[in-house]
Amino acid sequence: MKTEKTSAADKAKLIFLMLYFLILTIERIISLVSVFTGNISAYDGLEWYMTGLTVFSIIGAYAYILTQCRVNVKRYPNGKVSAAPAPDNDNFEKLAIAAGILLLGGMVHTVGTIPPIQFASYGMILVSMAIHTVQKIKENGGALMRWLSFGYIVAFSMSIPVVYHTQIELSWLFVPLEVAVSAGLVLLFTVMLRGFYSGDGIYSFAAAPFVTALIGDAAVLALRWNEEINFFVLIFICVTAVLYIVGRVYKAGYDKKSSR
Repeated sequence: MKTEKTSAADKAKLIFLMLYFLILTIERIISLVSVFTGNISAYDGLEWYMTGLTVFSIIGAYAYILTQCRVNVKRYPNGKVSAAPAPDNDNFEKLAIAAGILLLGGMVHTVGTIPPIQFASYGMILVSMAIHTVQKIKENGGALMRWLSFGYIVAFSMSIPVVYHTQIELSWLFVPLEVAVSAGLVLLFTVMLRGFYSGDGIYSFAAAPFVTALIGDAAVLALRWNEEINFFVLIFICVTAVLYIVGRVYKAGYDKKSSR
């Protein structure tokens, strides 16, 4: 019975994770169509960087899936064939990496970007992560520890700044900083997401990713503060900080209890 439930949970996690790929890919392709049918001569270096990164992220994500993920192939009596990634731990780790590659192109505000569709795609990852959390709680207990881990990783992902154009005087400094912080935090989130799926749903609350996000977001927010306050990033880096402190303290006690 437990095997059946675990299998059902794995399939549900996989379905929502694949919906993330589908929805975000559609949105990114719509954006690329807008880019290449727009006034190309007016685009600056940042616009071409964002466009190039979007193209790379789509190609890179699916190339990684096709070359690294194990695929289940089903043949039906009518001759039809269907194929999809197998719902096993190794594939979830690899899909997490592919999700991070695709997210690189999702964190740049290209021409034709549709934020509601992007948020819908990110929501699919969160549902998949929530299912994984529930699954691991049923198997191993430790509900609070696992929900703190889930909440922290989600808040961290939401604190990643999207790359935008700016008109501030220090744009020569802000733009490369914004690009580096956004891409760097996506990379860190990808590592965290991979560990989340490969492990039992408990995050280590390592200091380095948190400090990197805190410093990076603070710099991005401060430089653009007078032009526009990014309240979304500001709120979520604060939530990330609270969850980091709570999670770090609680995990220390959790580890002591587990070692007895």
